[in-house]
Amino acid sequence: MLGLVPWDIDRRLQVFLEEDLGFGDITTQGLGELGAKMVKAKITAKKEGVMAGGYFALRVFSLLDSQIKGEIKIRDGQIFSPQEILLEIEGPARAILMGERTALNLLQRLCGIATKTRELIKLVEDLPVKVADTRKTSPGLRIFEKYAVRCGGGVNHRLGLYDCALIKDNHIALCGSVKEALEEIRPALPFTAKIVVECTTLAQVQEALEGKADIIMLDNMSVENIREAVKIVKGQAILEASGNINPANIREVAEQGVDIISSGYITHHATWIDMSLKMEEYVS
Repeated sequence: MLGLVPWDIDRRLQVFLEEDLGFGDITTQGLGELGAKMVKAKITAKKEGVMAGGYFALRVFSLLDSQIKGEIKIRDGQIFSPQEILLEIEGPARAILMGERTALNLLQRLCGIATKTRELIKLVEDLPVKVADTRKTSPGLRIFEKYAVRCGGGVNHRLGLYDCALIKDNHIALCGSVKEALEEIRPALPFTAKIVVECTTLAQVQEALEGKADIIMLDNMSVENIREAVKIVKGQAILEASGNINPANIREVAEQGVDIISSGYITHHATWIDMSLKMEEYVS
């Protein structure tokens, strides 16, 4: 799971289950003893995509019943084809019925993000640039969605406001300038924290460089200005391009020589990968 903590995952998945189950599944309760029957089920893809979150989906079911067993057939990061089996699950019918929608919702969403990430990366894979996500994630799903980005071959930007200082336009406006914002904020940071400065002009790029920012983010800059910023910085700081990055322009931006391209497109434009869960047979 690329370093995610199991107990934290369980806590989050339990919240997702609570949203759907409330005090119980009244349909499944009506099945009586039939709900205890041991069955096999398969989750199958309906279209091509990149796998992400198989463990999470399987864990949804096992949190509902410890008798659940399963096998992830396609590893995270692998490409799957239409009609390919992604997971096989075995256990009480009740648990599979109760967890079906929560597991599918999460898996379809994460596979969609991994697939969209791979789409952008393939457009620049021959260039020395990394594709990163942003904080434009679904509330409550950030660690899962950022995990999916990594499954798709991307890298993570900061997880939240707590692990990196990002001086944005409103911070600069409040302080008066890039220089003053750096002087105000730097003393309050842990020595381990990096500082990113969001720049919209070449003058701000020069100011951020002189202020020894670790990362200079070129926000919604023209290709011409990105090219000039690369000449100004000359490798003295990490250069990140951001703002309205999509399949139509990512290649041209990457060709200017930036180190990182961050894009909200890979999360807010991701389309769910359609899947189905079918109970196939009873287990004797």
